[in-house]
Amino acid sequence: MKKAWLLAFLMALTALLSAVFLPRPQPMAQERAGTPLEQLFPDQFGEWRLDPGAAALIRPAFEQAKRFQMYDQVLERTYLNAAGHRVMLSVAYGRQQSVGLQMHRPEVCYKAGGFKVDDIQTGSLPLPGLSLPVTRLLASMEGRPEPITYWRLLGDEVVADETRFKLRQLSLGASGAIPDGMLVRVSSIDDDRQVAYKVHEAFVQALALSLTPAQRARVLGQR
Repeated sequence: MKKAWLLAFLMALTALLSAVFLPRPQPMAQERAGTPLEQLFPDQFGEWRLDPGAAALIRPAFEQAKRFQMYDQVLERTYLNAAGHRVMLSVAYGRQQSVGLQMHRPEVCYKAGGFKVDDIQTGSLPLPGLSLPVTRLLASMEGRPEPITYWRLLGDEVVADETRFKLRQLSLGASGAIPDGMLVRVSSIDDDRQVAYKVHEAFVQALALSLTPAQRARVLGQR
């Protein structure tokens, strides 16, 4: 309860500061907005290949946000490996992460889409040279159990904790700077969430190895 009140206070304070201070466009955000997400996330890497025939599996996550033009770019893909595992990748990029234009967390948008959301937990993925903070959860409706792993970037930083996310927004907003943001979501249709999370981990590890240093910093945060 105390945490909920703190988040509500931070949102109100950030909105007030946004009204008082004139937001400045961030040059780096302008540059990133002009870089297509397709250039950051390759069609194939490691043992994973694009499976365009399965694109319809991804629909529930960003459809509403796309209708209301909440993001500057959205990328949705399904990948397949030789073992027959399918992983859905959804990426949303927003040039301005203010209170009014903020990425919707999967636990929020899935619930709004009629899914039951359980077992929300923070954790980390071991990647070459870093430990990536992530959030995991299970979204389900009849016939579709969907374990999810995701992370959010605010500017150059991966921020898993919602309170810290708001505090970071607040500190930047106080100076009139509104950072950009990106949400990367990996999910699969699987009754066994622990198996699914291991597949997600292998998928992200292979993705990380395929990226250039500049792409890694953009997708996985500065270290």
